[in-house]
Amino acid sequence: MTDTMNPKIWEKFPEDLFEVVLARLPIASIICFRTVCRKWNNLIVSQRFSQLSAQVSQVYPWFYTTFGDNNYEVEAMYDPFMKRWYYPNTFEMKAFPVSSARGFPVSSARGLVCFADNHYYNPNLYVCNPMTQSYRKLPAGSIKRWCCSGMRMNGNTGYMVLKLGYAREYEIYDSVTKCWSHLGKIPECIKWPGFIIFNHVSIDNTLYFKHEEPEGILSYDTSTGVWTQHLIQALFDLTLAEVDGRIMLVGLVTENYDTCLCIWEVQKMTFLLKEVDRVPFSEFNGRLIDLTCLGNKGLLLCCLKSRNRYRMITYNIATREWVKVHVPYGRKLHKQKQLRGIAFQPCLTAMP
Repeated sequence: MTDTMNPKIWEKFPEDLFEVVLARLPIASIICFRTVCRKWNNLIVSQRFSQLSAQVSQVYPWFYTTFGDNNYEVEAMYDPFMKRWYYPNTFEMKAFPVSSARGFPVSSARGLVCFADNHYYNPNLYVCNPMTQSYRKLPAGSIKRWCCSGMRMNGNTGYMVLKLGYAREYEIYDSVTKCWSHLGKIPECIKWPGFIIFNHVSIDNTLYFKHEEPEGILSYDTSTGVWTQHLIQALFDLTLAEVDGRIMLVGLVTENYDTCLCIWEVQKMTFLLKEVDRVPFSEFNGRLIDLTCLGNKGLLLCCLKSRNRYRMITYNIATREWVKVHVPYGRKLHKQKQLRGIAFQPCLTAMP
């Protein structure tokens, strides 16, 4: 449109229709619009607008990532819709004895992310909404040393956090009762793995964890309290992801001296692997590569790192489209030792 918008028409634009349009914008734009004027800010933070925006599902998930080690970590959030990285001033966990201490993400559910602090022997858990930077520190619970955590929503506003200890014990935190319960042990019939990968997926009432030694998937139905183990025949390291209620596995294979990133779908009944797609990365020339994969709502963020190369891409399961992602922090990222991250659905109304 080249014509100037007529103020006589637009000044009478219905207020309720304006809210409907605003609620359907990318969430990053909504946050920026709060700074336009006091009227817009009051509208966006109002309960009516919160209820309206909660009914609108964001098309893509965001990815919360941390780079570094236990001594120094930096945070970045990636918005795949705007193809942009954000560098938030992560909430300061005031309970930490050291003010500069940071947390790293261990699980998520919708718009909430569960963080753990850097206490090696007894890490604390915090549930946070990264968009509003509101958070809650969870009580300590009975399990002091734990190896993995899972999270799922409990109704429309509540959530549940599962803590899995090193000696088969587990317990569940319920945000409704604000306490830990269901303290128990995983049945002896399940082969205890040598290593459980941090990233988990949540589908309906069930949490899934990828483990190694033996290679397989461990699941826990929070509604029935039943643990199940599915062993997988795999000759390579695989990372667990979730796409529209389907379990996916992502891994690297070498083909004709080229490194390929492959995606498999885990069949529901047989837990056999069905290849979905693969893409070669000839620039790595068969070098040893570290892979980190985050996934939710049909979109994967894959990070490949070798000795002197770093590549980040997103993959859309529905369209089979690969998109290159520019690396945050530029060349500084190549010096970082560790990458942690989680996918979450951005939401302004999610309450920790």
